[in-house]
Amino acid sequence: MLYCTGAPKSGTHLLLKALHLFGGKGLTAVHSHKDHYSKWNIDDKRVHIIRNPRNVLISWVRYQKLPRNDNTIIGSMDYIIKRINGHFGWLAENTVLTVRFEELLTNPDILKSIGKHIDMPLIENHFELLWGNTLTFTDDLTEWRDFWTDDVAEAWDKKGGVEIENKMCYFNTDKQIISKTNGYQYTGSHHYVSDSQAKEL
Repeated sequence: MLYCTGAPKSGTHLLLKALHLFGGKGLTAVHSHKDHYSKWNIDDKRVHIIRNPRNVLISWVRYQKLPRNDNTIIGSMDYIIKRINGHFGWLAENTVLTVRFEELLTNPDILKSIGKHIDMPLIENHFELLWGNTLTFTDDLTEWRDFWTDDVAEAWDKKGGVEIENKMCYFNTDKQIISKTNGYQYTGSHHYVSDSQAKEL
């Protein structure tokens, strides 16, 4: 079985579309938010996606059709942090390919890595066809900085949000953001870190 895995609002529907575009076995890919602690078959093929946890949080609040303010953002933190923590185990699995949402949108070589992982060639214009027309597509990428007040930042740190950012190597400095123009350029780290090891994407 081929699985597309990730925490909610991490870009799983984008990843699923990328897999489906391969055709063949790619069309059999199953969307899943189940965490690493769930029962799974070691023989399953899995592609796992991660995203800046702050954008996951803000995107979740929007997905719930709630106003994005301090109360709703802070109130959603425990759930999102728990869901992201539940997926850390995939980072240490040698049979699982982990990709970053930001890089999947901006770097065609990520599709090549996925193709190699599932032993399928890219189709013509694979990267160009990726954007849009997914179940949760809004044509407007979330930018956490638009909602990150001092109170939100303090609560995020206390609840463990900064800790999971560090594990995933999302260091939220001014130089590591998604631009809202010109194709959403990304300048983030190309590495992630699990509890047991570090791997290069």
